[in-house]
Amino acid sequence: MKLQKEEYVPMADVLLRSLARDLSVFEAENHLFNSGYLQAMQNKTDEVRVKEAADLVLVQQKQSTEDLYILGDQLSKPLKILNMVIKKANVKTSLATDVLNKIKKRNFEGALMSLNSLKQIISVQSALLQTNGMKADMLTILEDAFTAITAKSNEQTAFQQQRKAFTSTNNHLYKELYRYISEVAQLGKIIFNGEQKASEYTIDHILPMLHAAKRNGSTDPTSK
Repeated sequence: MKLQKEEYVPMADVLLRSLARDLSVFEAENHLFNSGYLQAMQNKTDEVRVKEAADLVLVQQKQSTEDLYILGDQLSKPLKILNMVIKKANVKTSLATDVLNKIKKRNFEGALMSLNSLKQIISVQSALLQTNGMKADMLTILEDAFTAITAKSNEQTAFQQQRKAFTSTNNHLYKELYRYISEVAQLGKIIFNGEQKASEYTIDHILPMLHAAKRNGSTDPTSK
């Protein structure tokens, strides 16, 4: 998954908690990762956090992005059930799986393209698929999802365009924060390779937790 700029601060917060806990281990492997480094990363995270708090469009963009993730997740269950029906009916297509994978990767542009193709197949094979257990309103479910995701995706794109001036002005801050994120994540994965802790420094593992925490209204994605 690609880390979006609006996810830098929450990602840094997660890594900071892990780094603070494991700081002595990091410092033993590389003396540059000391208390000064930890404080510098915290300061940079807070600097970006303050900048973003004053950006109303970012607040709207974050909400739009989260709404988009929720729409995608809501499509997961009916698509998985549909996939079972497709296999039972021996309809030769992997489009349902393709849509699921692209939603998981947050590639909504690709998901919409595959979903559009899937709708056409469902329309043509409707009788056969219903005989094998497909719900009669499945095509309507997919069409409604396509419309909702398209609208929310367009809204998100519009907010991203509006924020270009902000990100351009503050791009150096994002680059500096991302350097901390990438350095801590890279060294953490190397130090704890083969251990469960390695996942706590793996960006692709942390991102879904951030998304889930946001939906649940939690500020700590590592909390159970």
